[in-house]
Amino acid sequence: MEHHDDLGIFWLGHGTFLVQHGAQRLLLDAWVESNPACPPAWHRRIRDDGLDAILITHTHEDHVGDLAALARDTGAPVLGQVDWAPYLQQIGISNHVGFNRGGTVHIGASAITMTAASHSTSAMLDGRRVTLGSEAGYVITLADGRTIYHAGDTAVSAEMQVIGELYRPEIAILPIGDHYTMGPRQAAFAARLLGARIIIPGHYGTFPLLHGTPAALVEHLAALGVAAEVRAPAPGGRAL
Repeated sequence: MEHHDDLGIFWLGHGTFLVQHGAQRLLLDAWVESNPACPPAWHRRIRDDGLDAILITHTHEDHVGDLAALARDTGAPVLGQVDWAPYLQQIGISNHVGFNRGGTVHIGASAITMTAASHSTSAMLDGRRVTLGSEAGYVITLADGRTIYHAGDTAVSAEMQVIGELYRPEIAILPIGDHYTMGPRQAAFAARLLGARIIIPGHYGTFPLLHGTPAALVEHLAALGVAAEVRAPAPGGRAL
């Protein structure tokens, strides 16, 4: 597997990824210690190495289950949809960079642009489950101009064609588990819309319901004539 010396993308299991570019470390969603797919070695490594930011795609427990502890222990700002503020304040997060779809914020030399996703988002607030704001994805433009698209939990949507044409992502992180997100066939179609050279699958294998597989994604990409390369390490492994 080819590695870019200054860029590492690690799958920590389920929908959580770590993007490291040079000295910068970005955590995509925050389900680590309580994530049954995340290898225990990463529990301490995240804290020991530190984080520059935590990007949250939505407020379901399997994406923010360890957010409060990780934000507290690393001091990293939490980037997310502006309407999640009441929930984030409730769990003790004060360093929240709230923005919205289409907006861009900068973390060091990287530009983080929020995109739409097609899913749902809710959380327990004041003892009851409420819908808060909207789910999101992110386009991460690195200092060297390379672009990563993290779709978050989503179905395929026409907006992915816009993202492909506007940002030209080299790498796309796409869910493939099915049931709660798109499965391999939709993900292959999303890859065609995006035009990304490398596809990193996520949100699969954690539970029996999430039955999509990288092998099925490869098959559907071939059926659609999409030449993208699938990189699917075991949880805790390096995809790039």
